Amino acid sequence: MESANMKNKKLVGIVVVSHSNKLAEEIINFAKILSQEDFPIVNGGNVKREVYGTNVETVKNAVISADNGAGVLIFVDMGSSIFNAMQVVKELEGKVDARIVDAPIVEGVLSAAAANSLDMDLEDLKLIAEESRNFTKLRKEI
Repeated sequence: MESANMKNKKLVGIVVVSHSNKLAEEIINFAKILSQEDFPIVNGGNVKREVYGTNVETVKNAVISADNGAGVLIFVDMGSSIFNAMQVVKELEGKVDARIVDAPIVEGVLSAAAANSLDMDLEDLKLIAEESRNFTKLRKEI
């Protein structure tokens, strides 16, 4: 039987920050298919414009939106997405436990989404996502 403590436990939220809004949306759509549980996966990229880029305010709003109380993992692609996410983590310190994941954005998000469960805490889920850096697609030379 499920304990009251497990019933009230929240899942880690995920934010995807890409310079391409369409890329972030497709990663999110795929991640939702692989997810075993219901938790927020939010687009932190440039969702209001058709141009490429990121900004601090959009990332910050996405992190706040994704937070259920268990923390938020932020996945970034490159350049300003990294710097903007770092700024957000600093600004939200003490309010939201947000961590930037050092992993390939696609593989990292998919790994985290598939592994996210009531048994998983923020740091463990971050480690799983970061292990996706070592995912070998070809086991032998072709």
